Amino acid sequence: MLNLKNDPHEVRSRIMCLEEISSLPLRFNADLYRHYPGMKLGQWQQIDFFSKKLSCLAANIMQQDADTDTRDIAVDWVITAPAFYHLPSAANLLARRVHALLQLQGFSLSLLEPRLNQQQIAVNSQDDFDLTNNYSKSQLAQRVQQRQKTQAMADSDVQMKQFCQRKVITINDIYVTGTQQYFMQQTLDAAAVKDSYWLYIFKLENGLARRHPEIEFEINQHGINDIKSFAAILNDEQTTPTTRCLSRLFAESMDNFYQLISLLEPGTKERIFSLAQAEKRYLNSIFEEKMQLLTIEHQHH
Repeated sequence: MLNLKNDPHEVRSRIMCLEEISSLPLRFNADLYRHYPGMKLGQWQQIDFFSKKLSCLAANIMQQDADTDTRDIAVDWVITAPAFYHLPSAANLLARRVHALLQLQGFSLSLLEPRLNQQQIAVNSQDDFDLTNNYSKSQLAQRVQQRQKTQAMADSDVQMKQFCQRKVITINDIYVTGTQQYFMQQTLDAAAVKDSYWLYIFKLENGLARRHPEIEFEINQHGINDIKSFAAILNDEQTTPTTRCLSRLFAESMDNFYQLISLLEPGTKERIFSLAQAEKRYLNSIFEEKMQLLTIEHQHH
């Protein structure tokens, strides 16, 4: 089911989604729901599943745009996703794959990936980490607080200048309260984009989102809600661990963390250790014991 709606925050920003969720219970046996949790963690098969669907929407947008001349597509159109530091989110992996698929179809468009700075991803306390990691459970006020903290990247990101007078398609996975889109759209408006489209897998109906913002967490966790299934995703060579993947790992209790580590292949442990180092937010006393365990495992192999 496709939905084209005006964003209540900004008229010139248009939303399309694969499915709008307007009632409960959720249809966890449907394809979109079954593939979603693995996609959030970076499992390639699931990323590809959604990217093919989203690339069709993006192609339709460009083809149907009244102002588009195929000779100017390279200048006019940009694919993007929310900013990240080192580890991409699932939305970033989707954007990369959608961009590649559109290129295979003959569209010559740009992929722009705004970045966060280290200060924006820094973890200063357990509460700070919990707020970030539990974002999918958060009420509106908490979401606004978190997105305001993160979205400050745009004004200082030199890459934002490349959005000027471009038509932008932003790829994301789920629209709950619209908070992230609201702050990102302000950034795009400040960069003087020519037009703005938002492509989502799911969009929660506004009333349902206000009453049940925790629905996002349920969709994220379904089917991968135990240690063994999570370890299988981590061990999958076709998984590109996302920022959500690592934050979920480091949010586990020490008992669960030990169990997870015992289920991981040597190469997986080494990869997680290297990614955690590169992301830098885990080089903190809060995670010292877990990093030390990974360091020991890393050195052993």
